[in-house]
Amino acid sequence: MRKYSKMIKPFDIIMVVILLVISFVPMAVFAMNQSKEEEGNKVIAIITQDGKVIREVDLTGHTENEQFMIKGKGKQYNLIEVENEQIRIKEDNSPDQIGVKMGWKGIPGQTIICLPHKVLIEIVAEKPEEMEEDGLILSH
Repeated sequence: MRKYSKMIKPFDIIMVVILLVISFVPMAVFAMNQSKEEEGNKVIAIITQDGKVIREVDLTGHTENEQFMIKGKGKQYNLIEVENEQIRIKEDNSPDQIGVKMGWKGIPGQTIICLPHKVLIEIVAEKPEEMEEDGLILSH
């Protein structure tokens, strides 16, 4: 044991501590950016079926319970529920019920998908005062 303790110098300990602190910097930066993005953004759920936008639901400030049906081919259906700034597939008649099991979503970047019915619910943030075009942010 003594042999190894002689190999460690005080500068080595300082370097390990500095590297450990630096390893948490990306997480802190990401958390700060995420909180800045969420402030003042309008959160929207975009519902598409077979690649076509069926409906857009504004989740920001949504408090009442709303339900609506999306019908697919034949007897396919998805019952969508919106409540308290969140959305979910409440019920569908797909065999695996994966969309139903995904639960409530309301944070930008989250998705709900029902593959058999080709239904996709995508939660996105939209800044009303800015538009993004070709990677450039243009202010009005």
